[in-house]
Amino acid sequence: MSITNVYCYSEALSPITHMSRSEGNESLIAVEPVKTEDGIAWVPYLSGNALRHRCVRMPGGRYLVERLRLAGKLSLEQLNFFFHGGNLTESTGRENTARIVEMYRLFPFLRLLGGCLPDQVLSGSLHAWRGTLFCRENATVIKALLPEEWTTDGVRFHPAQSFISAYQYTRSDAEKTTPDLLPKGAVKTQSNLMIFSGQAVMRGAAFLHGFAVLHPSPLELGALLHSLLLWAAHGTIGGQAARGHGKLKTYLLGDDPARADAVLAYLDHVEANADQAREWFQDTFVRKTPKKGA
Repeated sequence: MSITNVYCYSEALSPITHMSRSEGNESLIAVEPVKTEDGIAWVPYLSGNALRHRCVRMPGGRYLVERLRLAGKLSLEQLNFFFHGGNLTESTGRENTARIVEMYRLFPFLRLLGGCLPDQVLSGSLHAWRGTLFCRENATVIKALLPEEWTTDGVRFHPAQSFISAYQYTRSDAEKTTPDLLPKGAVKTQSNLMIFSGQAVMRGAAFLHGFAVLHPSPLELGALLHSLLLWAAHGTIGGQAARGHGKLKTYLLGDDPARADAVLAYLDHVEANADQAREWFQDTFVRKTPKKGA
């Protein structure tokens, strides 16, 4: 089987709050059990599902919607297909193979991710990896994930717990911050002040993650790489981006000069097929009206 791996190294530029649950007023980061010589350790990670969605589907989908001039013209169903994989809403009794072939030709990005048309489930070719923290507990796993010719010699692996920090914020109250803007004689209300806190993976921590693409064409690789470039420039992972959390500095590991050519080929493909792509997309989501007497 032909598989192309894309390896990513991401360093945290701000606290990473990829959460799993809350205990009281405290939000807890996602951790997973890792077997070590000293027993089971609980180590922070980034889920493959979150990385796939944030790094690929969201930036790549938005690019397509904007370049195809579909912004403001899509139904909720169509937007859910682009950004969340879609849902089956009609019978799947018949499979339209010609439509699938045409979609794969026009949309390398959708061939990469797959999804659900109203009446068909389409498999994708992209497998996302979990974000594995560079830490002492994961040292063996990281060495196994990297190609044999790459080495971690000289890398200092610190304990996972040393990367876990805490944060605390206070929601303020307009009655205190902008009292001059209140109407005269305004009745005081219940205070809006609230303290909330939680865990985070601190700045400077790093993750190994990546993607495997099954039987990729150059256009599919271009779509993936282009999405990663868009996300690396502006995207975040985890929650609380409004407070400055979740920013990663991401590097594509390895030196492959064909990457730039693949991205340019994908961008040229989108432009060259824009009219056909718009037509296919709108026709596919036109609801079939039942025949009279049916």
